Amino acid sequence: MFKWKRKKKWYRDFVNPVHEFRYAMEFVEETLEEEKTKEDQILILDFILSVIREDLKYDTLTNIFYREKWFDEGLRISLPFPYHYYDEKGNMLSIYEDKAEVKKVDLAKECVLVFPWHRGRMRDNIKNIGRNEFQYDKFNHKAYYFSPVNICFVYNGMHSITAGIGFKKGYIEAAEYDVTKLFEHVYTDGLYWYNRHNNQKLEDDLLDFRIGVIYEISKIKHHIEKDAT
Repeated sequence: MFKWKRKKKWYRDFVNPVHEFRYAMEFVEETLEEEKTKEDQILILDFILSVIREDLKYDTLTNIFYREKWFDEGLRISLPFPYHYYDEKGNMLSIYEDKAEVKKVDLAKECVLVFPWHRGRMRDNIKNIGRNEFQYDKFNHKAYYFSPVNICFVYNGMHSITAGIGFKKGYIEAAEYDVTKLFEHVYTDGLYWYNRHNNQKLEDDLLDFRIGVIYEISKIKHHIEKDAT
């Protein structure tokens, strides 16, 4: 067991997000080359997406346990997808400025990205929601839901939503935006977002390489399904 821990630490020291992104996409490329039916390709892509979403979901949630104490002013977190992007003519567009539908998000089942930062608030919400039901508050619980990548990003009400996720209780409502509008115009290398038409970096940082993997796999899956119709 001791040797395994040392080996794991050595591995993490030499692997960076760009490499991890590339390895994940190599797995996808091999899948597309070696699996001959679209059904098998989609089955495997869906499995990869599901596992990575779970990894990302709990990694963001548990940061509060693994890091030093945060200051009470909270965190400033980048949006998971670029606010602005550009079409082939150079027109600046935004999925966030489109009219949003309302999505009901199950905290037990969906990939909900939440970033708790205050230890005292976290403990209070664990006690409260551990003993009671989670109650959705439309004035406090605010989030975006991105389809078809199926990622929900919380930007308010983080500590109570974290407790809801941990106890697998309740739901929230989120403004839903369509990421497919980015597919023909934006790509990522696991570190940055780029304009597909001129390869220039976009203004927004990539929040996590796993979001990049989910985005690129979802794009591939979207094209497979589109070609099949």
